[in-house]
Amino acid sequence: MKGNFVKLRPLEEEDYALFSQWVVPSKTSALARGSQDFATTEEIKQDIKHGNTRYAMVLTHEDKKIGFVSWQPQKYEGSYLLGGVIGDPDLWDSGYGAEASILIMDYLFHFKNAHKVQFINGLHNLRSVRFLLKNKVVIEGILRDYFFLDGEYHDAIVSSILRDEYYQDEQNRPEDSIPREEKQKIREELYEYMNGYWLKNTFPDLVTKGELHEVE
Repeated sequence: MKGNFVKLRPLEEEDYALFSQWVVPSKTSALARGSQDFATTEEIKQDIKHGNTRYAMVLTHEDKKIGFVSWQPQKYEGSYLLGGVIGDPDLWDSGYGAEASILIMDYLFHFKNAHKVQFINGLHNLRSVRFLLKNKVVIEGILRDYFFLDGEYHDAIVSSILRDEYYQDEQNRPEDSIPREEKQKIREELYEYMNGYWLKNTFPDLVTKGELHEVE
């Protein structure tokens, strides 16, 4: 999937080492995970492969790898929890993370039949909270003392957006894989064929069979 600034693709084998650099204790990992944990590349690789969270690499149009987005199926089918981060602090506030999040929401709503996309963001994460407020998601509640960072607990905000709410803004409707006009033309041609077949073949056959029954 491709936007104005970034594009998404699945994680590949060589991405795990870079991924591990983004989640070691740092400001980047604090924003991405709300925690500071050490983990080897192999541990991260196994966690991703055997967990139920899916990931996509975020790249610039010049194919520079700059971050990742994640989506995790929730208890009820059609509900997902989103996450992610832009790994290079020099690229923060450039719109890359916001567009990557919107691209993955496009994917979930338009191609995976998602009903609800949910976010859990720490109140220490200024950028992610601003993204939520700007995109008018529904605030569902506050999780008290949800994250522990910098020697103290931080609340988290739980928010979500439903499929119908997302599509209220026409700008959020992604381009169809098959143009609507083409799909409509296919339906019209099929209906025309079926109506013609009914008149030329099916209906006369029924009449003939009915006449035979009357003779018997």
